[in-house]
Amino acid sequence: MQTEIAGNPDFGHLKMRLDAGDFVYVESGAMSTMDDDIEVKVKMLGGFVPALVRKALAGESLLVGQYSSNSPNQRLSVSPAIPGQVLHKKLQGETYLMQSGSFMACTDGVTLGTTFGGLRAIFSGEGLFFLKISGHGDLWYNAYGSIVEKEIDGEFIVDTGHVVAWEPSLNWQITGMGNLMSTFFSGEGLVLRFSGRGKVWLQTRSLGGLVNWLRGYC
Repeated sequence: MQTEIAGNPDFGHLKMRLDAGDFVYVESGAMSTMDDDIEVKVKMLGGFVPALVRKALAGESLLVGQYSSNSPNQRLSVSPAIPGQVLHKKLQGETYLMQSGSFMACTDGVTLGTTFGGLRAIFSGEGLFFLKISGHGDLWYNAYGSIVEKEIDGEFIVDTGHVVAWEPSLNWQITGMGNLMSTFFSGEGLVLRFSGRGKVWLQTRSLGGLVNWLRGYC
């Protein structure tokens, strides 16, 4: 299987060439083009219960598409729903925590689970649960805008709408921006407070910010 990420950082998408026997899992609705000798099957990645939890609690699709090739050199293109950057990680047993909606595609061996964000996550606008991604294989994910990788050694505060993923070595909690008045009237709402050592991946745009901006024209 050959892969190429094109269009970064503004309109990233994934181009793949599958040989006979190759297959990849794709987020529901993300396929944009494919050759006619590619077969599509509907799968519940990780089984029924994990898939149901992802749908009900993390906002991810209950089903993913398994795209497999029956002949050499079959083309498949995958595009995220929002404009921005597409990234690739080769997982070798490590684990990442990720905002719901960032998962785009993966190969066999990658496991999708969920982790509880705390009751305050209900009001963060980003979902009650985060994705927990681990295993061995290739992972593709997307961001709204460009990706900024930040190495943390100490404490770091990020608006919840700008976080894409982070390493589980970091301690994290969802909090307000100070007192109750600051939280509700600063325009920032809830934030993710990280501490410890590890990496976090940020997106330069916030989908919630776009929604709020568009409301002024509705």
